[in-house]
Amino acid sequence: MKKRWLTVLLAACLLTACGKGSNDASEDGDYRDDVSTKSIVEAVSSELGEEYWADMELAPELLDDWYGISEDMYEEFYGQTPMISANVDALIVVKAQEDQAENVENALLTYKESMVQDTLQYPSNIPKIQASSISKYGKYVCFVQLGGSMNGTEGDDEEAAIKACQEMNERALSVIEEELKK
Repeated sequence: MKKRWLTVLLAACLLTACGKGSNDASEDGDYRDDVSTKSIVEAVSSELGEEYWADMELAPELLDDWYGISEDMYEEFYGQTPMISANVDALIVVKAQEDQAENVENALLTYKESMVQDTLQYPSNIPKIQASSISKYGKYVCFVQLGGSMNGTEGDDEEAAIKACQEMNERALSVIEEELKK
């Protein structure tokens, strides 16, 4: 069993280049700051269709309680999680206050790390958690932890499941970036 988990963790590390799990896409500063966070999430939901399982609006108090992002850190946010608590699919887009994007990003990285370390996860959620991603586009910080049905990857092939989740997250991030480009 230990060998299996070590394999999963190693695969996740290799697939994410052992980085801190964040993609700072804001280096060129060429992103809009006038896009509604809700419209961004809706664009991702529309693109992913039935594979988008995060369908319940995230309440502001949960953004603070679960993710560590307090009201003074953002101008607006919109997030969705699944109605079924046994699933971990989530998409959160935060438009940070001036000079708070890094703090929002760090809070999300801390949340992700706690999820990775949580040993009480359903086995089907582990690839989604391992493949989760945090990206920053100017003032917008996005947490993407999607996978839906993981595109038919079932059984003991954790690497394929992680890869399927990463591909879905990349699709979501592509939609987000497109929505925010000038």
